[in-house]
Amino acid sequence: MKPLIRLAALASVAALAAACGETDSMEGGPVTPDPDAPLPPADPGPLEPTGHAELLGDWAAYPSWCSNSSGEERPITITLARFEGYENSCAIEQSRPLADGHELTLLCEAEGQQTRETVRASADGDRMTLAYPDRDGATVALTRCPADQTP
Repeated sequence: MKPLIRLAALASVAALAAACGETDSMEGGPVTPDPDAPLPPADPGPLEPTGHAELLGDWAAYPSWCSNSSGEERPITITLARFEGYENSCAIEQSRPLADGHELTLLCEAEGQQTRETVRASADGDRMTLAYPDRDGATVALTRCPADQTP
């Protein structure tokens, strides 16, 4: 019986070795570039911002807060990587698009403590709503600060 097992094993190894040498009929040889195809630009230029670009900037609960650079009544600042507010500083770990905005996963540091929080942001022109699902769904309405009024 052992010779039959060896024969079957040798046949399996031979079949595997033969299969490794076969090529898929869908694969062709090397692709020859089309000599008439346009060349890519030498310098493609800056990349367009991705992610939550419509949220970038300074936002305040009241327009009068836009010129304040300190204290509780100051704007928050959102960049591609940061979410900065009064007494907290957050790294944006993830930005996930939603049907009506973005869900941001924040790693925040406030008063020496690190916390992770989710914020859902929806912007329409110069108005933005922030929803905090981790804070019982609390929402905040904000107005975009004009560039000439930001601290």
